[in-house]
Amino acid sequence: MLDLTTLSAHKLSSTSKGVPDILDGVTIEDAPGRGLNLLQQPFPAPVAVLRQSAIRANIELMRRYTQSAGVELAPHGKTTMAPQLFDMQLAAGAWGITCATAAHLRLYRRFGVPRVIMANQLLDAASIQFVARQLAEDPGFEFYGIVDSVAGARRYFDVLSRLPRGRPVNLLLEVGAAGGRTGVRTVADAVAVGKEVAEMSDAGGSLRLAGIEAFEGIFAGSPREAETSVTSFMERVSEVARHCDGNDAFRDSEVVLTAGGSAHFDQVVKALKAIQLSRQTKVVLRSGCYITHDHGFYAAALDRLRERSAGSDSVFVERGFEPALELWTTVQSLPEAGLAIIALGKRDVSFDMGLPVPLKHLAGGGSDSPLSGASPVSIRGKDEIVRLNDHHGYAGHPATDWRLRICGFRGGRGGPLLARCTVHVKAGRSDPELHGGVGDDR
Repeated sequence: MLDLTTLSAHKLSSTSKGVPDILDGVTIEDAPGRGLNLLQQPFPAPVAVLRQSAIRANIELMRRYTQSAGVELAPHGKTTMAPQLFDMQLAAGAWGITCATAAHLRLYRRFGVPRVIMANQLLDAASIQFVARQLAEDPGFEFYGIVDSVAGARRYFDVLSRLPRGRPVNLLLEVGAAGGRTGVRTVADAVAVGKEVAEMSDAGGSLRLAGIEAFEGIFAGSPREAETSVTSFMERVSEVARHCDGNDAFRDSEVVLTAGGSAHFDQVVKALKAIQLSRQTKVVLRSGCYITHDHGFYAAALDRLRERSAGSDSVFVERGFEPALELWTTVQSLPEAGLAIIALGKRDVSFDMGLPVPLKHLAGGGSDSPLSGASPVSIRGKDEIVRLNDHHGYAGHPATDWRLRICGFRGGRGGPLLARCTVHVKAGRSDPELHGGVGDDR
């Protein structure tokens, strides 16, 4: 679906993190044909990889969920920023891809993403002009921006009014929460913004209020407290949608209703599907982290979702997402008893939602073929990463003999690496899934 020609022809460089000398100058398209094995070839540590089987399973499970729920999916692309994965998601039926910044938007369009939700304010003139050009040049392109103030709507209108008249820019009215980030705080504010956009639409045709947007993943507290806050918040989102509809602010026959992070999307579906307007509605989830999942934050969130789904026919009752991201590295020093220093630090892995968690450790091996005949040993719950410097990790190992040089770290919760994840240790045998290195199961 996407044009990946230029990306496939991109030449890898050993100056990039994780790329071995043997792949220097090799194109992304040709790399899988080299038949590399992550556990046999000398990939420089640390190296992040994706497990293709888990990626495909997660895409399929989310496809089944959205299909059964009768909603659309525009997954947030910031999770991976990988057009190859966007292509897989779109091929599996994704309605569009969500972006967060003007740079994201430009990248999406460079590879031909046909429908984009920008879940952020777009205010600079150059980017608004870029959207207008894309709409004029590509009749198949659809764009949805967000607005939460009269001033923001006027910014769009002022820029577009100086351009040749073209297709209108779709805007979604954003609803926010007190103490949260962007979004109108009251129904009265929402009505005022909706009225302003409607008047601008009638005056010049450059703007159109196409729906309502929100993000529910901002509430603190215990899981149950967050769930209660999400329920209350979505009730306000519903109220805003009904008022805008009653004031005839929408200018299309179908109203887009979109929300949904990766922790409470089931609650979002229930709330948005229940909204009854004078026009048809299209519910669009923007969950993105499902594609890589994790062993920590989102694993716990999925457990809660499955609890909420108990007794239903939800696809998550029997199955869950699979962690897809792994980070492999080396133990580089054993400077004192009970301490191993690993080649992994703040510059390599997220740590804002918990330090890396060791999962497995490789027993034995040498520097040339470290995994010959070796078997992985589980250390989950036995050892821990206690501190990170820029490029060093401190592993306390009261229960493990770390007399080896190779170990692997596996993705979990946290901020962006290749996805939102914490790092978990994994080192193992020459798993068939790890053959082929880049481009096969990576």
